[in-house]
Amino acid sequence: MSIRKLKSKKYGYIYQVDMRYKDPYGVTQRHTKSGFRTKKEARNYEASIIEKSNAKVLIPESRKRTLNDVFDEYVEIEGKIKWAPATLYYYIKTHQTYVKGNFGNVPIESVSYVSLQAHINELSQRYNYPTVKNIKKVYSVIFKHGVRAGYISINPVPNILLPNKPEKKEGVEIISDDDLKRLIEEIIKASPNRCFAKKAQYKYKSYGIALLIGRYTGLRISEVMALKKEDFDLERNQLTIRRRIEHAGLKRKEIYLTERLKTKSSKARVEICSILSEYLKSWFVENPYDFVICDEHGDFISPVNFQERIRDTAKKLDIKFHYHMLRHTYATELMVAGVNPIVVRDLLRHSTVNTTWNVYTHPSRDDQRKVLDDLYDDNVEFMDNDMKIRF
Repeated sequence: MSIRKLKSKKYGYIYQVDMRYKDPYGVTQRHTKSGFRTKKEARNYEASIIEKSNAKVLIPESRKRTLNDVFDEYVEIEGKIKWAPATLYYYIKTHQTYVKGNFGNVPIESVSYVSLQAHINELSQRYNYPTVKNIKKVYSVIFKHGVRAGYISINPVPNILLPNKPEKKEGVEIISDDDLKRLIEEIIKASPNRCFAKKAQYKYKSYGIALLIGRYTGLRISEVMALKKEDFDLERNQLTIRRRIEHAGLKRKEIYLTERLKTKSSKARVEICSILSEYLKSWFVENPYDFVICDEHGDFISPVNFQERIRDTAKKLDIKFHYHMLRHTYATELMVAGVNPIVVRDLLRHSTVNTTWNVYTHPSRDDQRKVLDDLYDDNVEFMDNDMKIRF
């Protein structure tokens, strides 16, 4: 008999469905589910399983897997293949910090839309919007994998709303050349009281070159840190991007090179400006190593240490700055100058022009006003002659 009556401390009695059925491949499977308050509920559930079996529908397995179990399985089966190490590290870190010790212990089959939405609402009271958005991404991969693996039949995440969504900011954050000049001049200074000041100054000059490369190429920091002299053709003003460093969650000695870039289009040859070429010609005379950005021994520079010095220096100078602003500045300057978006896409190595268009076509109000003034400047004469419109 597939329906059993069981004792329950809370309700006195509950009913359990324990049945065997044929899956879509003709293999006999066992399916068990408890907790029904009445025998009628259990019979209705049993009938739904029989109906799905007859329709050759894959029935979720009842294995009491928690969200943590499913996430760990996702990492091993899909994550390590699908994601770059840095992206996978981001998912694992978010899971460990915000999911594992809390909601992660709940069996995945018992999570409903209502309980998950209530959980997200509660998180929104404690964390800011970007953090909760990242947590939702982790739940998304968990439930998608749960559906694919047959542990659940419905994914509630697409219906989950994120409370307290901030208003969309106009445009992107950029840095002026004056502020960048001040930042670089301060960064390359080595304290005269510091031991090994000469070696430190070499490293800090390397920091300054990294900022200039970001400013005049829009390269990501992991790409800049992996550049070698052989990647540049300074006579033709060309640069080939072919690798980046993998550093997420790694100590400095564990950092390594990888040719797996963000997208296929990230690996490319691009043109660079003469200004950057001149800076690099001077730097290559002083730098005896193969890597363009390195410490006094020619070793990798940790992006963490690099960004800490940048952050501290920017704070000291009261300049709002993070490294990715250089990419925004480069792209925005090209778009404002009227460069064809296809050219901008190629220089930034975006996968599609839509990315370029959606991110960097948000000029400021001053830019909008200037365009209108320039466009209708010739109409002033029209308004001053005898044909002036009178209302």
